[in-house]
Amino acid sequence: MFSSFTVSGASLQVLNVGDRGTISRFTRSDPSTLSQIQSLGLNQGQEIAVTQRHPNFRVSTEDEHLTLPPSLASAIYVRLAGPD
Repeated sequence: MFSSFTVSGASLQVLNVGDRGTISRFTRSDPSTLSQIQSLGLNQGQEIAVTQRHPNFRVSTEDEHLTLPPSLASAIYVRLAGPD
């Protein structure tokens, strides 16, 4: 039986407000989705934090605050940062 269980990464879409981490990969490889993500300035290795989930999904990076549609939030996989 497992005595403890931790999650080290997840889709950005399932994270809670205040969760933060580093973009580790993009789970969709279609060119349109990747182009949209990159046009927002989001790249692998970049730190990101969830600031709002409803009514819109909002995140912050070192440089800006962004509103993401669900399709893009679900395509971004984040390696979670540990607690402060």
